[in-house]
Amino acid sequence: MKLNRARNSAQPERERELPSVAAPEKQRYPGSEATTMATMEESDLYKSQAFENRILERLNARQTVAGFIQATVGLLAEAVDLLVLQAFRKDDYAVKYAVEPLLEGSGPLADLPVRLKLIYALGVISRDEYEDVELLLALNNELKHENKIYSFTDDEILGPINMLHSMTALPPQPTLHLPEDVVDDLLVNMQEQRYQQMVRSTLVLSITDLVTRLCHKKAF
Repeated sequence: MKLNRARNSAQPERERELPSVAAPEKQRYPGSEATTMATMEESDLYKSQAFENRILERLNARQTVAGFIQATVGLLAEAVDLLVLQAFRKDDYAVKYAVEPLLEGSGPLADLPVRLKLIYALGVISRDEYEDVELLLALNNELKHENKIYSFTDDEILGPINMLHSMTALPPQPTLHLPEDVVDDLLVNMQEQRYQQMVRSTLVLSITDLVTRLCHKKAF
């Protein structure tokens, strides 16, 4: 019993004699903030890539020239609408009673060309972007009234798309410098198909870039 009391009474003394040790600070690594920023950039890059992939899917789903241009105009209309909506008040009352009547039905901004002119006049898009969208709208209207089925290498199509500011310069159409009796029709057809695919792929990338730039703009 005396031994136990002695141990109990001595224990606090030893605890008081122990030097106090401060809790170690959590080490901060200089690269941790950079890692966080890199993760955020990777996330933004992933979202941007996913957005571009959706555009590519919609364009590649159309096999004819008319269908392709129609899909292009649909994408451009969505991008223009996003920019127009940014220019107006966002509260529910304004959207319902002021903004929607302007954009729908017989409203003054119901037509896409008018909405396009509005965001250009407000300085939201550049002149090159305005002219590219306007040209594609005009081409779409022409194709609607044409009964002919065009290819991407027809002059009626190559002419307008070569005028696009966003269009990468195309190489000249390949020609075979051979006598007529030596020309292989199969080879000629293969070259034409290859060039047509080249034109289509270049146009797809140019349209994707244009739509992406418009969708990522901020009105104000």
